[in-house]
Amino acid sequence: MQNEIENEVTNEEETSSPSVNSEDLNKIIQAKVDEELAGIKEKLNAAYSQRDDAITKAVAFEEEKKKAEIARLEEQGKHKEASDMKLTEISAKLVEKEKQITELTRDNAVRDSLKSLDFRNDTAADFAYRDVVSQLVQNENGQWVHKTGASIKDFIDSFRKDDDKEFLFKPKQSSGVGQQTMQTPTGGFDSTKPLSEMTTDEIMAAAQAGHLGSDKKWL
Repeated sequence: MQNEIENEVTNEEETSSPSVNSEDLNKIIQAKVDEELAGIKEKLNAAYSQRDDAITKAVAFEEEKKKAEIARLEEQGKHKEASDMKLTEISAKLVEKEKQITELTRDNAVRDSLKSLDFRNDTAADFAYRDVVSQLVQNENGQWVHKTGASIKDFIDSFRKDDDKEFLFKPKQSSGVGQQTMQTPTGGFDSTKPLSEMTTDEIMAAAQAGHLGSDKKWL
Protein backbone atom coordinates (compact mmCIF):
# COMPACT_ATOMS: atom_id res chain seq x y z
CA MET A 1 0.00 0.00 0.00
CA GLN A 2 2.90 2.38 0.81
CA ASN A 3 4.25 2.20 -2.76
CA GLU A 4 0.78 2.69 -4.24
CA ILE A 5 0.19 5.78 -2.13
CA GLU A 6 3.58 7.24 -2.99
CA ASN A 7 2.95 6.62 -6.71
CA GLU A 8 -0.34 8.50 -6.42
CA VAL A 9 1.47 11.30 -4.58
CA THR A 10 3.90 11.51 -7.52
CA ASN A 11 0.97 11.92 -9.92
CA GLU A 12 -0.52 14.59 -7.67
CA GLU A 13 2.79 16.47 -7.73
CA GLU A 14 3.00 16.40 -11.51
CA THR A 15 -0.33 18.25 -11.84
CA SER A 16 -0.11 20.51 -8.77
CA SER A 17 1.45 23.94 -8.32
CA PRO A 18 5.27 24.26 -8.53
CA SER A 19 5.68 24.86 -4.77
CA VAL A 20 5.41 21.71 -2.66
CA ASN A 21 6.45 21.79 0.99
CA SER A 22 6.59 19.00 3.54
CA GLU A 23 3.27 19.98 5.14
CA ASP A 24 1.40 19.85 1.83
CA LEU A 25 3.06 16.55 0.96
CA ASN A 26 2.07 15.08 4.31
CA LYS A 27 -1.55 16.18 3.79
CA ILE A 28 -1.66 14.54 0.36
CA ILE A 29 -0.24 11.28 1.73
CA GLN A 30 -2.63 11.23 4.68
CA ALA A 31 -5.63 11.89 2.40
CA LYS A 32 -4.64 8.94 0.20
CA VAL A 33 -4.15 6.68 3.24
CA ASP A 34 -7.52 7.69 4.71
CA GLU A 35 -9.17 6.93 1.38
CA GLU A 36 -7.59 3.48 1.23
CA LEU A 37 -8.53 2.70 4.85
CA ALA A 38 -12.14 3.81 4.33
CA GLY A 39 -12.50 1.31 1.48
CA ILE A 40 -10.94 -1.48 3.54
CA LYS A 41 -13.23 -0.79 6.50
CA GLU A 42 -16.34 -0.79 4.30
CA LYS A 43 -15.44 -4.19 2.87
CA LEU A 44 -14.62 -5.62 6.30
CA ASN A 45 -17.86 -4.35 7.81
CA ALA A 46 -19.87 -5.87 4.96
CA ALA A 47 -18.11 -9.23 5.34
CA TYR A 48 -18.55 -9.32 9.12
CA SER A 49 -22.21 -8.29 8.81
CA GLN A 50 -22.94 -11.12 6.37
CA ARG A 51 -21.13 -13.59 8.61
CA ASP A 52 -23.03 -12.46 11.72
CA ASP A 53 -26.38 -12.65 9.93
CA ALA A 54 -25.64 -16.19 8.74
CA ILE A 55 -24.60 -17.29 12.24
CA THR A 56 -27.70 -15.74 13.83
CA LYS A 57 -30.02 -17.52 11.39
CA ALA A 58 -28.23 -20.86 11.86
CA VAL A 59 -28.43 -20.60 15.67
CA ALA A 60 -32.13 -19.68 15.57
CA PHE A 61 -32.84 -22.64 13.28
CA GLU A 62 -31.02 -25.08 15.59
CA GLU A 63 -32.86 -23.73 18.63
CA GLU A 64 -36.22 -24.32 17.00
CA LYS A 65 -35.23 -27.87 16.07
CA LYS A 66 -34.20 -28.64 19.66
CA LYS A 67 -37.42 -27.21 21.11
CA ALA A 68 -39.51 -29.22 18.68
CA GLU A 69 -37.60 -32.43 19.52
CA ILE A 70 -37.95 -31.89 23.30
CA ALA A 71 -41.69 -31.26 22.90
CA ARG A 72 -42.03 -34.44 20.82
CA LEU A 73 -40.22 -36.53 23.44
CA GLU A 74 -42.35 -35.15 26.27
CA GLU A 75 -45.54 -35.87 24.32
CA GLN A 76 -44.35 -39.46 23.92
CA GLY A 77 -43.69 -39.74 27.65
CA LYS A 78 -39.93 -39.94 27.17
CA HIS A 79 -39.20 -37.49 29.96
CA LYS A 80 -35.67 -38.74 30.67
CA GLU A 81 -34.60 -38.23 27.08
CA ALA A 82 -36.23 -34.78 27.08
CA SER A 83 -34.42 -33.88 30.34
CA ASP A 84 -31.10 -35.06 28.91
CA MET A 85 -31.57 -32.83 25.90
CA LYS A 86 -32.35 -29.85 28.13
CA LEU A 87 -29.24 -30.49 30.24
CA THR A 88 -27.11 -30.75 27.11
CA GLU A 89 -28.51 -27.47 25.84
CA ILE A 90 -27.88 -25.74 29.17
CA SER A 91 -24.29 -27.05 29.24
CA ALA A 92 -23.70 -25.78 25.71
CA LYS A 93 -24.99 -22.33 26.65
CA LEU A 94 -22.69 -22.24 29.69
CA VAL A 95 -19.72 -23.14 27.51
CA GLU A 96 -20.68 -20.37 25.06
CA LYS A 97 -20.97 -17.85 27.90
CA GLU A 98 -17.54 -18.84 29.17
CA LYS A 99 -16.15 -18.42 25.66
CA GLN A 100 -17.67 -14.94 25.40
CA ILE A 101 -16.13 -13.93 28.74
CA THR A 102 -12.74 -15.26 27.62
CA GLU A 103 -12.94 -13.37 24.32
CA LEU A 104 -13.99 -10.21 26.16
CA THR A 105 -10.86 -10.52 28.29
CA ARG A 106 -8.82 -10.90 25.11
CA ASP A 107 -10.45 -7.88 23.45
CA ASN A 108 -9.88 -5.69 26.50
CA ALA A 109 -6.21 -6.69 26.63
CA VAL A 110 -5.75 -5.88 22.94
CA ARG A 111 -7.52 -2.52 23.13
CA ASP A 112 -5.55 -1.53 26.24
CA SER A 113 -2.27 -2.30 24.48
CA LEU A 114 -3.32 -0.42 21.34
CA LYS A 115 -4.22 2.72 23.33
CA SER A 116 -0.57 3.76 23.49
CA LEU A 117 -0.27 3.87 19.69
CA ASP A 118 -0.95 7.07 17.75
CA PHE A 119 -3.23 5.97 14.90
CA ARG A 120 -4.16 8.26 12.02
CA ASN A 121 -7.87 7.89 12.77
CA ASP A 122 -10.52 5.51 14.17
CA THR A 123 -10.61 3.52 10.93
CA ALA A 124 -6.89 2.76 11.21
CA ALA A 125 -7.29 1.80 14.89
CA ASP A 126 -10.17 -0.55 14.05
CA PHE A 127 -8.19 -2.15 11.23
CA ALA A 128 -5.23 -2.73 13.59
CA TYR A 129 -7.48 -4.23 16.27
CA ARG A 130 -9.03 -6.74 13.87
CA ASP A 131 -5.64 -7.63 12.43
CA VAL A 132 -4.14 -8.29 15.88
CA VAL A 133 -7.12 -10.30 17.17
CA SER A 134 -7.14 -12.51 14.07
CA GLN A 135 -3.62 -13.69 14.93
CA LEU A 136 -4.23 -14.59 18.58
CA VAL A 137 -4.71 -18.08 20.01
CA GLN A 138 -5.08 -19.55 23.49
CA ASN A 139 -2.12 -21.41 24.97
CA GLU A 140 -2.32 -24.49 27.17
CA ASN A 141 -2.98 -22.28 30.20
CA GLY A 142 -5.92 -20.57 28.51
CA GLN A 143 -4.02 -17.32 28.02
CA TRP A 144 -4.35 -15.33 24.81
CA VAL A 145 -1.05 -15.04 22.95
CA HIS A 146 0.16 -14.53 19.40
CA LYS A 147 0.33 -17.72 17.36
CA THR A 148 4.14 -17.57 17.67
CA GLY A 149 3.80 -17.70 21.45
CA ALA A 150 4.58 -14.01 22.02
CA SER A 151 2.47 -12.09 24.54
CA ILE A 152 -0.13 -9.62 23.30
CA LYS A 153 2.03 -6.69 24.43
CA ASP A 154 5.17 -8.00 22.71
CA PHE A 155 3.24 -8.74 19.52
CA ILE A 156 1.75 -5.23 19.42
CA ASP A 157 5.22 -3.74 20.00
CA SER A 158 6.49 -5.60 16.93
CA PHE A 159 3.28 -4.69 15.07
CA ARG A 160 4.10 -0.99 15.54
CA LYS A 161 7.62 -1.47 14.19
CA ASP A 162 6.43 -3.27 11.06
CA ASP A 163 7.11 -1.03 8.04
CA ASP A 164 4.08 -2.50 6.25
CA LYS A 165 1.84 -1.11 9.03
CA GLU A 166 3.34 2.39 8.99
CA PHE A 167 0.40 3.76 6.98
CA LEU A 168 -1.86 3.19 10.00
CA PHE A 169 -0.02 5.70 12.20
CA LYS A 170 0.36 9.47 12.29
CA PRO A 171 3.73 10.82 11.11
CA LYS A 172 6.15 11.26 14.00
CA GLN A 173 6.61 14.83 15.18
CA SER A 174 9.24 16.47 17.35
CA SER A 175 8.54 18.41 20.53
CA GLY A 176 9.59 21.65 18.81
CA VAL A 177 6.84 24.08 17.83
CA GLY A 178 5.83 23.55 14.23
CA GLN A 179 8.77 21.27 13.55
CA GLN A 180 8.46 17.72 12.29
CA THR A 181 10.90 14.96 13.08
CA MET A 182 12.65 14.07 9.85
CA GLN A 183 14.78 11.04 9.31
CA THR A 184 17.78 11.49 7.04
CA PRO A 185 17.89 8.63 4.54
CA THR A 186 20.52 6.08 5.49
CA GLY A 187 23.83 6.96 3.84
CA GLY A 188 22.65 10.50 2.96
CA PHE A 189 20.31 11.78 0.24
CA ASP A 190 20.24 9.76 -2.97
CA SER A 191 19.17 11.98 -5.87
CA THR A 192 18.98 8.97 -8.21
CA LYS A 193 16.34 7.18 -6.11
CA PRO A 194 12.83 7.47 -7.64
CA LEU A 195 10.18 9.17 -5.52
CA SER A 196 7.97 6.09 -5.72
CA GLU A 197 10.67 4.00 -4.03
CA MET A 198 11.21 6.40 -1.13
CA THR A 199 9.46 6.08 2.22
CA THR A 200 7.24 8.88 3.51
CA ASP A 201 9.90 9.96 6.03
CA GLU A 202 12.56 10.06 3.30
CA ILE A 203 10.37 12.19 1.03
CA MET A 204 9.53 14.67 3.76
CA ALA A 205 13.11 14.82 5.05
CA ALA A 206 14.45 15.46 1.54
CA ALA A 207 11.82 18.14 0.88
CA GLN A 208 12.62 19.98 4.10
CA ALA A 209 16.34 19.75 3.41
CA GLY A 210 15.77 21.58 0.11
CA HIS A 211 16.38 18.63 -2.21
CA LEU A 212 12.99 18.97 -3.97
CA GLY A 213 13.13 21.65 -6.67
CA SER A 214 10.26 23.69 -8.10
CA ASP A 215 10.29 21.41 -11.14
CA LYS A 216 9.53 18.43 -8.86
CA LYS A 217 13.01 17.02 -9.49
CA TRP A 218 15.60 16.18 -6.86
CA LEU A 219 18.44 18.70 -6.42
